[in-house]
Amino acid sequence: MSIITGFAEEIGILTLIRASFDIHLLCFQRFIRMFAYGQVTIILALFFQDLGISQDKTGLFMTGTLLGDVVISFFLTLVADRLGRRKILAGGAILMCMSGVTFSYASNYWVLLIAAIVGVISPSGNEIGPFRAIEESTLAHLTDLKDRPDLYAWYSLLGSLGAALGTISSGWLVEKLQEGYSWSALQSYRVVFVLYSLIAIFKFVASIMLSPLVELEQVPAEPKLDPTSAAERGSSSRPQDSQGDSYAMRPLAKSNESSDSLTANNDDDTEELFEEMDQYSQAPKKRSKWLFWVDYLPQLTPNSRRVVLQLVLLFSLDSFGSGIATQSWLSYYFAERFAVKEGALGSLFFVTNLISAASSIVASSISKRLGPIVTMVATHLPSSIVLAVLGFPPQQSVAMILLIVRSCTASMDVAPRQAFLSSIVTKEERTSVMGVVNVVRTLAQSGGPGLMGKFASMNMMPIGFLIAGLCKGGYDLGILASFLGTQLHNN
Repeated sequence: MSIITGFAEEIGILTLIRASFDIHLLCFQRFIRMFAYGQVTIILALFFQDLGISQDKTGLFMTGTLLGDVVISFFLTLVADRLGRRKILAGGAILMCMSGVTFSYASNYWVLLIAAIVGVISPSGNEIGPFRAIEESTLAHLTDLKDRPDLYAWYSLLGSLGAALGTISSGWLVEKLQEGYSWSALQSYRVVFVLYSLIAIFKFVASIMLSPLVELEQVPAEPKLDPTSAAERGSSSRPQDSQGDSYAMRPLAKSNESSDSLTANNDDDTEELFEEMDQYSQAPKKRSKWLFWVDYLPQLTPNSRRVVLQLVLLFSLDSFGSGIATQSWLSYYFAERFAVKEGALGSLFFVTNLISAASSIVASSISKRLGPIVTMVATHLPSSIVLAVLGFPPQQSVAMILLIVRSCTASMDVAPRQAFLSSIVTKEERTSVMGVVNVVRTLAQSGGPGLMGKFASMNMMPIGFLIAGLCKGGYDLGILASFLGTQLHNN
C-alpha cells in the first residue's frame, strides 16, 4: 500500500468514494443546506437590529423558532419511515424555501416569527428541521458499522465546510452591496434570504433523486385472529359423524367409540381451541381512533429506552449551552463590542468553520483508536473551557484567537457521537430515536437564545458565555462517566 493510499484510507476519503450514489446525494444535501444556514446566521441578529427589533425580542424570536422546529421535526421524524424518507426530506426543503421567500420581503415581527416556526430558519448556524435525523439514520442504514465513523466524519466535514463558505460569502456580499452599490443594510440582508430560497430548491431536487434503497423495509404485520372464527374452527375440527353432528354434542351412549377414545379426542380439540384463543388474547387490541398517534411513537427495547433516556438528559445540557452561544449571538457580540464589519465577520467564521471541518476528519482517525466516547470527551472538553472565558478579554484580537482555538475541537465530537448513537439502538429504532434525540436537543437549545438576549440587553454577554461553557463541560464529564466501555453493535 502506497503512502497516499494509506493516508486516504486513514482519513476515510476512500470510504466516501466507494459509497453509493444515495450517500453522495445525502452529503450534497448536507453541504448546500449548511451553506444556506451559514449565510443566514451571520446576518440574522443584525437583520433584526436594522428592523428596529430589540435584543430581548430577537432572543425570543430565536427561542420561538427552535420551539417550532421541535414540533415539526418531532412529527416528521416519527412518521418518516412509514411515509417515506424521501418525501419528508423533500417536504422539509419546501418549508425551507417558503421561509426564505417570506424573510426576503416581510418586516413584521410576528409574520417573520410564524414563517420561521412553520418553515425552516436556523438561528444558530447549526442543524434545524427534520433533515439531520433522517439523513444520519439513512447513512447508518446504508453502511456497515466499520464504515460509519468515516462517513459520519465526512458528512460532518461537508456540513462545516458548507457553513464556512456560507458565512464568508454572505459577509462579503452584504458589505459589497452596501459599499459598492450603495444598498441599504436591510436590502443587502434580504438578498441573502433570496439565495436561501434558491438553495432550498436545489435541496428539493436532490431529495427526489434518492433511490428506494434509502427507505426502511417494512415488516408485514401479523394478521389478527378473530375469536369467533377461532371457536368455529375449533368446533369444525372435531370429528363428526355421517349426520354432521359433533361427537362432543352427541350423547355418550350413541358413540360407537369407547369412552376413553372420545375423551382423548375432546381433550385434543379443546387444547387446540385454547391455543388459538390464547394467540388472539396476545394480538394487538383495537385502539380508539383518537389514539392513532400512539402507533408512530418509537417502540424501544428496555435497554434502548434506558440508554436513550441517559443520552437525552446529557445532550440537553450540551444543547442548552449551544443555544446560549449561537453563531448569530457570537456574530452580534463581535459586531457590537468590537465594531467588526460584516465582511470581517464572514471571514472570521469562515476560518472557524473551516477548522471545524478539518477537525472532523482528525476525529474519525482518533475514534478508530480510542473509541467514540473517549474521543468525544477528550476533544470537546477543551473547547467548553475556552467558551467559558471567551467573553472576558477586552482586546478584539485575543477574543478572536480564543474563538479560533475553540473551533479546533468544538465539532470533533459530532461524528463519534452520531456513530455511537446509531450503534446502540436497533436499525428499526434509529430514525425515530435520532429524531427524538434531535428534537429534545433542539427543545433544550431553545431556552438559550432568549437567555442570551436578556444578557445582551443588560450588556452582560460574557456571563452568558461562561454559563454556556459550564453546561457543555458538564455534558462532557457526564458522557464519560455514563458510557465509557459501552459495547457497540452493527444492527
